[in-house]
Amino acid sequence: MKTKMAFIVLFISSLSTICLAQPNGKEHKPPTIEERLKMVTEKICQPLQLDKNQTAKVSVAFKDFFTEMDKLIDFKTNPPRMPEKSKVDALAKIRDNKVKKVIPENVFDKYIELEKSIRPPHEGKQPKK
Repeated sequence: MKTKMAFIVLFISSLSTICLAQPNGKEHKPPTIEERLKMVTEKICQPLQLDKNQTAKVSVAFKDFFTEMDKLIDFKTNPPRMPEKSKVDALAKIRDNKVKKVIPENVFDKYIELEKSIRPPHEGKQPKK
């Protein structure tokens, strides 16, 4: 009798482990370019108090950046494989040069801080709160 109970408990616990190990069916989708641009407007353009013309030009610079980044990211792997750091840095430098032409020079340092705050967290690291 004790042996049967032990087997039943073992069976139920292994069955529950198998069920928990199954994927939940929802794949993590990265935010769309429009959602990321909205975040740029809220987290960068508004705090810097940019006018509509400046905001539009900054949005274009970020849209180009996001479009090129999406081309470089390998979404076929799970999790998606990020491109080489040198390629990302080159795209970021182009974006920052475009933004630097639009915003006042005395605000550029604050822009750099705000831009760093909207970056996605690295794999395995917890986002700062």
